[in-house]
Amino acid sequence: MKLLLFITTIVNFTTLVNSYVLNIPVNIYKRNYDSHIVKVYEPEILNKEDMTALVFYTGANSLIPADVYSNFIKALNNYNFSVSVVTNNNDATIDFLYDIRDEYKELIPLTHSSGYVSAIKTINKQKNIKKAVFLDPVDNSGLLEFNLFNVFNEKQTINHLKSILVLNAEKSYKGSIFPKFEIPFIPAFAVNTKNIEKTNPHVEIEKINAEEYGHSDVLDSLWSDLMHGLSISKGNEVREQSVMDEYVNWLAQQIYEFVNNVDNNVNNVDNNVNNVDNNDENTVSSNEITKINNLKIINLNDEDRYN
Repeated sequence: MKLLLFITTIVNFTTLVNSYVLNIPVNIYKRNYDSHIVKVYEPEILNKEDMTALVFYTGANSLIPADVYSNFIKALNNYNFSVSVVTNNNDATIDFLYDIRDEYKELIPLTHSSGYVSAIKTINKQKNIKKAVFLDPVDNSGLLEFNLFNVFNEKQTINHLKSILVLNAEKSYKGSIFPKFEIPFIPAFAVNTKNIEKTNPHVEIEKINAEEYGHSDVLDSLWSDLMHGLSISKGNEVREQSVMDEYVNWLAQQIYEFVNNVDNNVNNVDNNVNNVDNNDENTVSSNEITKINNLKIINLNDEDRYN
């Protein structure tokens, strides 16, 4: 009930609030597909053919509006990504993907939470899409289809993807008993990446965990603070804006490195990443994210990089 109230509040309130300042000039426009709006944010300085387009499937099965993720989108734009926020209408998204198939250097789906479900349904039909990025992926398709036998279906066929980056906020998967009883936000419907690899041996999955952040910390502070304060989705205990900015900038950097096949040498520089599970996952703490952000491969405020 709390989660439903939160989603309803977001949808109503974001028509009134748009509270961020972009670091670089960004062109924002809309594409209409039978009244289903795809909102696009992209750097003005670059041509489309020089940009990678991130097709963003938001949380709550792509129902969460783009404005709730404005700080995250800003961070992605600072890494020269075009970001297109699609709706929960899969037919409109398929039409959109068809329309832009030749406009950009590459198309890469980016999902948060149960946006994963919409993404899989649309990108499985796209032969030209080979990479994807999933933030805390959730598969609630069984619930949506009212199929109790399929709620915990662990077999997920992926047709054309070759490489996937999974970025998990660790607090989404951890509850507590003392001093306060808290139920973890995700686990029952978390996507099992090992089963994906088993079912789809052609897919390589890289998994990185942010140890001290929660499922909603990718949202703008107004909403992430609300989710944290109501204990719907606990996040980093330090709620300062600079800490939230560091997190979304870190996410953007991981996505940039994945998309551009950049070797992550953080381990060699400062031992910031602790390898676990036979090198299958990396876990990064809040302090380490701060250090990593100081080692950025590009200076987000350096406009010379656009020349």
